[in-house]
Amino acid sequence: MGSETRPRDSGNRRLSARALGLVVALAVLSSPAFWLANAAAQEDGAPLEELTPAIELASQTIWIADEDIFRVSLRLLNAPDESTVDINIGLPIRSRSAFLDRLAEPSTGLGLQQISRMAMPEPDANGITSLQFATSSRAEPELETAGVPWLKLSAEGVYPVSIVLRDSDGLRLDAIHTFLVRTPPVGSDLSPLLVSTVLSVSGPLAVSPEGTVELGASESSLQVLAEVFDPRIRPQPLATVSVDPHLVDALAISEQTEHTMLLARLQQATINRQITSNTYVPLDSDAWIDQDLSLQIGWQVEAGAAVLDELLGSQSDRTIMVLTTSASPELLQRLQRERVELVLVPDTLLDPANELVSTSAKTSFLLPALDEPMEALAIDSTVTAHFSRGDSNDTAPYLVLADLAARWYEDPQQLRGIVMAPPLDSLSDSTGLGVLLDEISASPILSSVDPSTIVENLEPEALRRVRPAEENGFGEDYQAALSDGQRIARSYQNMVDPIATVDTPERQLIETLDRALLLSGAYGLTETQRDAYLAVVAQTVRDTVAAIQPPIRQRITLTSRSESIPMLIRNSLDHDVIVRLDLKSDKLDFPDGDSLLWRLSPGVNQVQVPVQAKTSGDAVLEIKVNSPTGLLALGESQLTVRATSLSGAGVGIAAAALAILMLWWARNWWSRHRSKSEPQKSSVSL
Repeated sequence: MGSETRPRDSGNRRLSARALGLVVALAVLSSPAFWLANAAAQEDGAPLEELTPAIELASQTIWIADEDIFRVSLRLLNAPDESTVDINIGLPIRSRSAFLDRLAEPSTGLGLQQISRMAMPEPDANGITSLQFATSSRAEPELETAGVPWLKLSAEGVYPVSIVLRDSDGLRLDAIHTFLVRTPPVGSDLSPLLVSTVLSVSGPLAVSPEGTVELGASESSLQVLAEVFDPRIRPQPLATVSVDPHLVDALAISEQTEHTMLLARLQQATINRQITSNTYVPLDSDAWIDQDLSLQIGWQVEAGAAVLDELLGSQSDRTIMVLTTSASPELLQRLQRERVELVLVPDTLLDPANELVSTSAKTSFLLPALDEPMEALAIDSTVTAHFSRGDSNDTAPYLVLADLAARWYEDPQQLRGIVMAPPLDSLSDSTGLGVLLDEISASPILSSVDPSTIVENLEPEALRRVRPAEENGFGEDYQAALSDGQRIARSYQNMVDPIATVDTPERQLIETLDRALLLSGAYGLTETQRDAYLAVVAQTVRDTVAAIQPPIRQRITLTSRSESIPMLIRNSLDHDVIVRLDLKSDKLDFPDGDSLLWRLSPGVNQVQVPVQAKTSGDAVLEIKVNSPTGLLALGESQLTVRATSLSGAGVGIAAAALAILMLWWARNWWSRHRSKSEPQKSSVSL
């Protein structure tokens, strides 16, 4: 009977509980407060949402030596009163494969130690609740700390930690999965893992063909970069900076106050910091080389370095470069000519056929078709992928640190290195990145270095190729179009460069033309987009030089053989320009040459051109106004020149004719005079 009674009682209890729940629900639904709140929510147009209890990791201790204190700070969101937490510690990990397995299944394999139903202390003024635990490798801690629980960390390694939030009835509400690292004793003769951090900011073109500036998501990445190096927040951590120069240039030309302030912060943040050299815009180097534009790659490198040197707080290091699209052997040869000695390549660009099979962090060298391969390092994207996990924003820096520690524990006797580039575009602020850099500097098993240090201390363990870039609409006629654009831009520059000063409108126009030419070569643009940037150059120069008006047609009379002809040329610009006057005439000579350079001031300029008339009569003088190199035509005109005086040859001929005439007259006069003076002879008849 007892066995029959218990199920009936259990069922009655379930019914009673269900009935009680219905009563409570009815009471809530009938509550005026519920209906008022519901009406207010509906009036605001916002749907009713149930607040979900959650727990977030504010900070924690990551490196634990023997007898250290493990501290963890939590932020409780919408947690009910009398909530508690469980602390679960798993078995130590000493390989990256085991770390990744635990990361994939964080709730399994735990059970080394558990502390259940810990009461939560009162939060501080910032809403942070802190817990601390004594740790020891002994069975029992050597020194008991009153009221402080202890964790047994018997061996060195990476320990999984789960923190579970429960309500007063023990129901699981939320959980955090993180790690702590039990480090070797101080003084252990072990080689640290060399870690080089590259903070890279790259993004779409921020300047449109019309000159408007729109940074988009890149602005947030630049903000994070400026924040993480802010000396008012933390000591300066060691990290290399790689920024697309066109983004920095966009900040400089923008008229928005926030962009000006951001540039000032970046200048302060990059003082005494290694800044890699970059092309002005990311390039498809294979396409450039196929178009016989290898020399133009050097132009992009020089332009990028000039922008960074002028606008950031330190000179860029031209010996190191981060490649973002492709790296053909021809490109590496070009970069060597540009003094680049070391390139950093994201592992996503490496040929998967040559991928390393080991999980250890190793150096990697490209395999160019050169007599001596260029030194290179692969950027490991897997170690910082934790920042892109949607559920690990607060734990991401500690997951990265645990990942690095697991790699180190695979072979702590061997000196190894790794280059990582945290994805700044996935960070809302610099908090997690700052934690990562600070903890690397404080770690006893990691050593923060620059990339060159890894190359100097490690031998290459693999020669790897880089995959070619994907096709991106590089038109076949781009080389000719770019050459035309450069010719037009240089022609205008020659008109103002020798006389233009810094920060003048004409100097700014030169920079605008150069910027459009550089932007036209960016990786990922369509042919139409490239043409739009190039068209800006031609149209801008055409509209500008239209303000130069050649001499009007007129008739000029020369009263002497050699004179200066006055010409009136109007310059409607607001600045001086240098032009070249090309002169041509069949009946006029030009003592100073038939090509004259002349500086035109704003307004009407009178130009005096020395000429010599070959003959008398009308002569046509053709005048062409060009840029100083003659490649840019500014206008042309014709003058009619009438010479009323004889030329030297005419005078000579006239004088000779007059002399002959005078001689003939003299001889004729002498002959008549002589015949009259002689006596007449008598005639004799025989």
